[in-house]
Amino acid sequence: MKAILSKNKKKFTIGFLIIIFIVFVVVRSKMIHTFSTERWVNDPQKRVDMVDNLLENHDLLGMTKEEVILLLGKDTETEYFKTDGNLVYYLGPERGLISIDSEWLVLEIAENQVTEVNIFRD
Repeated sequence: MKAILSKNKKKFTIGFLIIIFIVFVVVRSKMIHTFSTERWVNDPQKRVDMVDNLLENHDLLGMTKEEVILLLGKDTETEYFKTDGNLVYYLGPERGLISIDSEWLVLEIAENQVTEVNIFRD
């Protein structure tokens, strides 16, 4: 009888630890992918993890250039995709199994408002 109880206790403990591990992974994943201005500005390599959450929770279309800069900080100094009428933000290595390119958030601006939002790869 003791052997059966001990076996069940081990199974319960292992199952409980597996559940805790899964919850930890899910919560950590959500935290990594949640946009915050501070993380966006301070860790440009991780922007690719946050950009979907950013676009889901912030309607960039119609924002003024000043509002975008307040939310995302100064745009990336680059020649990639840069024109006089846009803001370009480096997102980091492209998503996927093999990351050979980079991803970029490109916001087209006309009359001081965002008119188009695109993600490009170089």
